Amino acid sequence: MTHEFNDASINCELSMEELDNVAGGGWFGSLVHSIEHGLKSFFTNPVVAGIAAGVILVGGIVTGAGGGGGGGSNMKLN
Repeated sequence: MTHEFNDASINCELSMEELDNVAGGGWFGSLVHSIEHGLKSFFTNPVVAGIAAGVILVGGIVTGAGGGGGGGSNMKLN
């Protein structure tokens, strides 16, 4: 299927709003950008990073993921 083009529209430049819409901008792009910025701010906060590290460390100790003994499996692999 071929489309007919208007010669005047071929040489037309897009406005900033049109470029923003083509590039995924508009309200949806703004929403995604806001969420990304909020998550980045949240996870780069030193207090949040410390809490997350503590949770991971405690989780590793509780599950025996440290490897040194404790709650690990006693299954023998051949």
